[in-house]
Amino acid sequence: MTEKTEFTSWIDDTYREVGRRPVPEGEARTLLIRRHFPAWVVDVWDAVTDPERLSQWFLPVTGELELGGAFRIEGNASGEILRCEAPNLLAVTWNFGTGPSSELMLRLADVSRGETALELEQAPIPDRIDMDGRRLDPVLNDYETGLFGLGTGWELALISLARFLGGDPITDPATWEEAPEVQNFAVRSGELWARLAAEEARERP
Repeated sequence: MTEKTEFTSWIDDTYREVGRRPVPEGEARTLLIRRHFPAWVVDVWDAVTDPERLSQWFLPVTGELELGGAFRIEGNASGEILRCEAPNLLAVTWNFGTGPSSELMLRLADVSRGETALELEQAPIPDRIDMDGRRLDPVLNDYETGLFGLGTGWELALISLARFLGGDPITDPATWEEAPEVQNFAVRSGELWARLAAEEARERP
């Protein structure tokens, strides 16, 4: 029997989905992650919305951090706060690089005393075309460049959140991500997202 570790538990106990939902422009491809955290919903909400706490497990965030305000994540994305319904719902636009804007939504719910379900959904997930005209799927793990796609990237961020909520924060993210067990996890996660993306593509009309 294989011993459960932080990473095998995360692989087994995380819900992943690549799907579609209607948007004003038509239909958007979506990425969804659902995970339970052993923490009160108000604590999880505070960790994902308070800039001081965000910087301890994710990245520094600046801007007008209120409904309708704009924010910027250091070295990453920027956007506008669309909905903020404490402690259950946060929705923002997500602008990263030169690609089109998407919407990121976090939904939190009490599961039991001291346990919170977190859902992260991002849409639309656009396809990208590289300089050689090849179609790239940002959901996936890009083995050629070594860059992990959206699914794996968000999972690594949520592992960091779990460690922070558990009182064992990651103090050096760059070194942590280079550790063999983290790299192995990222490859396994990327494989799972690739399978989901392929299944979703086969089901498209």
